[in-house]
Amino acid sequence: MKKLCLLVLMSVVLSACSSHEKVRKPTAAERANEIAQIKTQLAIQYMSTKNYRQAVDAIDDALKANARSTDAWMIRAQIWQFLKEPAKAEESFQRALSLNSSSPEINNNYGWFICDVRKNPNAAMAYFDKALSDPTYPTPEVAQLNKGICSQRMGQYQLANSYFERALAANPNFIPAFKEMARTALESGNSGDALHYFNQYQSQINNLSADDLLLGWRIERSLGNTQAAFEYEAQLRTNFPYSDELGKISTGNF
Repeated sequence: MKKLCLLVLMSVVLSACSSHEKVRKPTAAERANEIAQIKTQLAIQYMSTKNYRQAVDAIDDALKANARSTDAWMIRAQIWQFLKEPAKAEESFQRALSLNSSSPEINNNYGWFICDVRKNPNAAMAYFDKALSDPTYPTPEVAQLNKGICSQRMGQYQLANSYFERALAANPNFIPAFKEMARTALESGNSGDALHYFNQYQSQINNLSADDLLLGWRIERSLGNTQAAFEYEAQLRTNFPYSDELGKISTGNF
């Protein structure tokens, strides 16, 4: 799963004062925190428009304003993870954890980094469990999904499915779980189940990603449905002509 989620909690506090009250000026620390929040939000917006240089500049400005902003460190980690600079991402995650080691969001994101980038899915599990141990974590389905994907990568297919089912129990509308259930079924040799789950996923997606199309191609190919597989490949060639996914089909490394 490449798909990376860029979430940050932005809170703007407005104080209403009556005409008889003196307006209090923000302290230097409050002003620095406000600047950090604004710059962090800018970094997210730049990432969404693929303006990566500006995203890096904005998040660095956020940390110059407030080096103790866990939101800024987490977004910095995600930016460098996306830009395939694991050392800088690792540094950012460690700074965020040093400031708030119990944050479920930081633990989940760092766990995914360890699983996906560091290729150590077993070591990632403790971080997902730390995230899930917080009863106030608003998106436990994400950590459950990540546990399932990492279990799948270790060949633990039955365990992976149990985590996907927990993700759906937490949020029945969490459609990424159906995609990963399809991938797990395919990897374990159950192509019919894979097609069933993938159809459930595909029916709720407007535009398939390159990874979606490759998975659909693999499933149809495993079932011997050459025409359906060709149609997925054709969509890849049209919509993602320079993608790694198309390269995998061309080289047979899928």
